[in-house]
Amino acid sequence: MNNLANEVSPYLQQHKDNPVHWQAWSPQTLQMAIDQDKPILVSIGYSACHWCHVMEHESFEKKHVADVMNTYFVNIKIDREERPDIDMIYMEAIQQMGVHGGWPLNVFLLPNQKPFYGGTYFPQKNWLSILQSIHDAFQNNRKELEASAEGFAQGMQHDMSAFHSISLNEIPQIMPRLMDRIKSALDPVFGGVQKAPKFPLPSLIRFIEAMPPYVAMKNHFHTCSDNQLLHMAQGGIFDQLGGGFSRYSVDSEWFCPHFEKMLYDNAQLMLAYAQAYRRNPLPIYKEVILQTLSFLEDELKGPNGIFYSALDADSEGSEGAYYTWTFDELTQILPLQDHRDFYEAYQILPKGNWEQGQNILFKSKNILNSSFDFENNMLRSIRANRIPPQTDTKQILSWNAMLVSAYVEISYAFEDVKYALHAEDLLNTIHQVFYSNSFWLHQSAFSKEPIPAFLDDLACLQKAYLDVYLQSGTPIYLEMAHDIAILMISEHQGDLFFKYVGSRGEQLIADKYELIDSVCPSSNSVLCENFLWLGYLSDQVEWTGIGKDMLEKIIDQAQTNPIYYANWLRIYAEWFEFPKALIKFDKTSYAKVDLIKLNWPVASSMIQFIPAASTDFMICFHDHCLQPVKSMKELKNQLETLI
Repeated sequence: MNNLANEVSPYLQQHKDNPVHWQAWSPQTLQMAIDQDKPILVSIGYSACHWCHVMEHESFEKKHVADVMNTYFVNIKIDREERPDIDMIYMEAIQQMGVHGGWPLNVFLLPNQKPFYGGTYFPQKNWLSILQSIHDAFQNNRKELEASAEGFAQGMQHDMSAFHSISLNEIPQIMPRLMDRIKSALDPVFGGVQKAPKFPLPSLIRFIEAMPPYVAMKNHFHTCSDNQLLHMAQGGIFDQLGGGFSRYSVDSEWFCPHFEKMLYDNAQLMLAYAQAYRRNPLPIYKEVILQTLSFLEDELKGPNGIFYSALDADSEGSEGAYYTWTFDELTQILPLQDHRDFYEAYQILPKGNWEQGQNILFKSKNILNSSFDFENNMLRSIRANRIPPQTDTKQILSWNAMLVSAYVEISYAFEDVKYALHAEDLLNTIHQVFYSNSFWLHQSAFSKEPIPAFLDDLACLQKAYLDVYLQSGTPIYLEMAHDIAILMISEHQGDLFFKYVGSRGEQLIADKYELIDSVCPSSNSVLCENFLWLGYLSDQVEWTGIGKDMLEKIIDQAQTNPIYYANWLRIYAEWFEFPKALIKFDKTSYAKVDLIKLNWPVASSMIQFIPAASTDFMICFHDHCLQPVKSMKELKNQLETLI
């Protein structure tokens, strides 16, 4: 029978009425496969996934398909956001099989959990054929399947031989060459990486933003960032009415989104826009941030103060129905003769600018949405009466921690302390909700057993504590970051890098190390920067040494594909190739915002101020610090010696 009814995951709940005898992943379910000697079908997705819904409707809701699945397989449904560790294992497995990754992810395992075949979305006819073929192979060619599964299982063990340690002190300048490579891969017209579907890749934007002006100016590198951020702000990937970004654009122009909205995308993109705004204070950047903040507060904030995971791509049975408009519908609300400028600004066409006569609101120029407040308010009020997309009410630690860091960056960009207070409030609420019985939870609710925090949860949380400490100077936040460092060393330290699953988590068929910076920065890269900060802030060189050691082991590999090691390379650039002068100052006597505005002998963008308890000033540069000084005059003299 189907046993998903008591699960807390909204994605698993979506499948509780399927005729497929879905089980949750558990020791009992895995033992069932051994006892019945059946192959396991693991089907992985998430609640906002459009193609997951399509395969459910085409196959998993159909009794004749379910009968085959129930007869031949033990069927397990997994929410990839609830169990990213399992998703990571089997996503890598199908990529080894030569299949492009994606969701739904459908993988066939032997009863010992080792995979032998898999893919993503299958139409019903293909799916039935695959089910029958795999059953036949399991019955008649078991030894061949076992040999194949053993090979894939061995291949999933992380090969650390690819990582060669290089002393950071001996590396010549690499950033100009890597900047050229990255720029050649970017879309010169619409920004972003030159392909469709097109993902924002916030880590890459942050890498571009991190380049010092005197370096970026040479090849107009910051123009690449502005190009992407402006086109995204104008595009359909941004909800022009309600705020917030969709997960990706199906085309190369940021026009047609895949309409699901994820908390992690929006937290990271607000941070990126805030950093760009500090460099280039365009009104449209500020509007994007404020509209996205409003979206998060209005639509994703739970009653406990923690933010939900996502909004679905579908509503009323079709993708994008909540967000799009027919021409006739719009003209009834906003007569064309009275609002022609609005129709032109948002590219609205009589036959639609998208499929089936629908219009996506998409601006051809850098125009503020506030220029059309009347029209937008009218459409918002109408849209509010539509059936909204489903909300995934999971609350995930790492994604909420990312939002804390975004609030801090916004407070700097807007020079407004209220956003820093939002960061502190959210961080304190995170502690109340996610810290239980002396350990951190991955998500705020669970079905049977609590899921311990994964490495990305702890790394992003530690980053949030450090960011709030750097903004506020409140010692408890630095202490919390220190405690999390000790926890990760105790429970996650592995060969060369840190394991995604700690010693308290379920031990799967392979240990995984998250190293690639994709739509989110890799947990190890976030942790690397945290250790560098922790060393400087706590005057403990051993922490700095761990971060530096991680960079030395990854930097050679990172240069081979800079777009997907962008967070690692940003850290290297900011800390070693173009380091800032880190100035510790007495937080009781000076406000950071006032110090930034003083006349310094170097550009303010090359100085970072760090709150400290001492009444002395101290400059740290590269991996050493200068002698503390008592006066502002002495401090400026020291800075001049560094130029």
